[in-house]
Amino acid sequence: MYRSHSTDLGRSWSAPEVMSPTGVMPRLLQLGNGAIVLSSGRPGVDLRFCFDGRGMRWTDPQPLVPLTSADVQADSCGYTSLFALGDDSFLIAYSWFKRPAADGTLRKAVLVRRVTVRP
Repeated sequence: MYRSHSTDLGRSWSAPEVMSPTGVMPRLLQLGNGAIVLSSGRPGVDLRFCFDGRGMRWTDPQPLVPLTSADVQADSCGYTSLFALGDDSFLIAYSWFKRPAADGTLRKAVLVRRVTVRP
């Protein structure tokens, strides 16, 4: 996954630089408290947070889906959705292909999780 930034409202951009060796379909959400949320997938699903207000410094990835294979599509499709609930919380929707059911069998699931972020 690469990042680039603009200081002139998008008229020009910095050269792309590697942000992470993995990540597909990144989603961004800025909360009312200033925190920026980044979700991405493959392998698994990760959340990162930025508190500098500019998207320059990010936390290490916080995995939401445990990885069980070297196959990047074995555990999740990697696509996510973000929805702000308030100044410091949001919902993330994502898939987990090997979620244990009550009887122990593994099932595909679409999950929604509430996350609270306080810088």
